[in-house]
Amino acid sequence: MASPPLPIPPTPVPSRGLSLLLACAGIAAGVLGWRSLAVQVPTDPAWSSMAARLGAASLAMLPAAVVLWAMIATQMVARFVTGRFDPTDGTDGHFLRVNQRSIANTVEQSAIFLPALLALAAGVTAAPMPQIIALALVFAAARLLFWAGYLAHNLLRAPGMAATFATVTATLAAAIWVWLP
Repeated sequence: MASPPLPIPPTPVPSRGLSLLLACAGIAAGVLGWRSLAVQVPTDPAWSSMAARLGAASLAMLPAAVVLWAMIATQMVARFVTGRFDPTDGTDGHFLRVNQRSIANTVEQSAIFLPALLALAAGVTAAPMPQIIALALVFAAARLLFWAGYLAHNLLRAPGMAATFATVTATLAAAIWVWLP
């Protein structure tokens, strides 16, 4: 009588290495996007006024607000369609859980990024405003990439998360640098 075949162990998924690789790609894409966008934003002479710089930075944050709105609207529609109206009852499916985590993470990142962007815009001259506006646009694109990636597979959130973190860190560091005595 033949013995049963030995079980084949599952092939380990190189998640840590793949996540790091995807994160590096996200940072590179964020930097390239920032540089590409910054040269396309014309300098406005009105930016010599702090009020105009703050207005321009606020306007540049609207795409990020639209992304967050889209996440929230998607969650509301998904709850309506699935009939899962109580998020505390433990019956949310994968989509609802991941989408909610994307919303929460976007709110957390925004709580750091948005004040830092405004502080940076308030503390500079008109010349770097195209780079500041480009930072806001990259932030919105990175959040969109994070959301789409996370919904597709948890490892695919890495590029958007890394691009977001790099953008937030650079903006916060620049704002602190500008306001140091």
